[in-house]
Amino acid sequence: MKRQNTILLFCFFSLLPIPFVIGIFTDGAGLGALWDAISFVIVYVAAILLFLTTFNNTTKCSKNFSIYKLMWLQEMFILSGILGTFLGFIFIFEGMALDAAPGVDPSAALISNFAIAILTILYGVIGATTIYLVQKYYELKNDTMENIEIEKPKEGFLFSSALYFFIFIIIDVFAAYIGSRNTGGAAILFNIEKNIYMITFIIILILFYNGNSFVNLIKNVFFYYPNSEKNIIYNLKFIRNMKKIIAMFIIISLLCAPVVMLLALCCIPPEMNNIGWNNTPFIGVKNGGVIFVWSLFIIIILSVIEGREVSKLYFETGKISAGDRYYSLKYILSSAFLLFFTVSIGIMLSFTAL
Repeated sequence: MKRQNTILLFCFFSLLPIPFVIGIFTDGAGLGALWDAISFVIVYVAAILLFLTTFNNTTKCSKNFSIYKLMWLQEMFILSGILGTFLGFIFIFEGMALDAAPGVDPSAALISNFAIAILTILYGVIGATTIYLVQKYYELKNDTMENIEIEKPKEGFLFSSALYFFIFIIIDVFAAYIGSRNTGGAAILFNIEKNIYMITFIIILILFYNGNSFVNLIKNVFFYYPNSEKNIIYNLKFIRNMKKIIAMFIIISLLCAPVVMLLALCCIPPEMNNIGWNNTPFIGVKNGGVIFVWSLFIIIILSVIEGREVSKLYFETGKISAGDRYYSLKYILSSAFLLFFTVSIGIMLSFTAL
């Protein structure tokens, strides 16, 4: 399938929800309520950059492999959307605990971060749905594309992949800076006490790996080197299991956080901060959000490496190992929705109590 046709289909299917959106928002806030440039960049631009990082050298491939790439991109839209959602939540709760700087409206800063939290998850679902429609279009199209000649990437360093990934990092850092500039800064994301979990899991990654070379596995993000089918299959099994382990820790945290938050709302007396809001019950959610963000970042990196390994398996053997296509829905999105609605209810209850 041609890249130009895929881009046109993506744009076309992205426009299909507009009549429904117009019908919902014409009498109230208007369509402007659904637009936020930072949210769009965090989700759409970031997901596409990750796609280019992973599959930039796979333009000539079979239909089945093209379908796999579309399924992979669906997962990136969901992960990017949830990443933006928790960045927004972290800066909301951090801003609530701080005194407002002179000339800064704390309510405006918090509302802007809440908009990021809501719109990024909305953009993620819409983007994933759009790619799903593109995928189904190609699956139903009677075009096997089995005789296409496969072109392997050149061995060694892949400059284009490194460039796209570097731009992705710059975008996320810039988005974090914009969201946090009136809420205490982005230093909370790099607090060593809140990132012990991430460091611990990196150690687990290294200790559990029994393949040929852990360094070469990580280098897959920017390099292409042929490998044996046995080791590629092991790498894929290892990555997918590690992603599930991270997700299970996230699920446990997200199930505990709402219970702790609601108990705190009932037991802790109201305290006054910059807008007269009780921030204490949400400290655990804020700290858990930091863990969630870094966990998602590790999952995204592992997904990029997974896509690389699937590509390598395809180049070397012609086989495709798609894995669990519903991973992000089962392990990430469902739990994120639970915390999202619980936190929203908790915020409303905290204001009502005051």
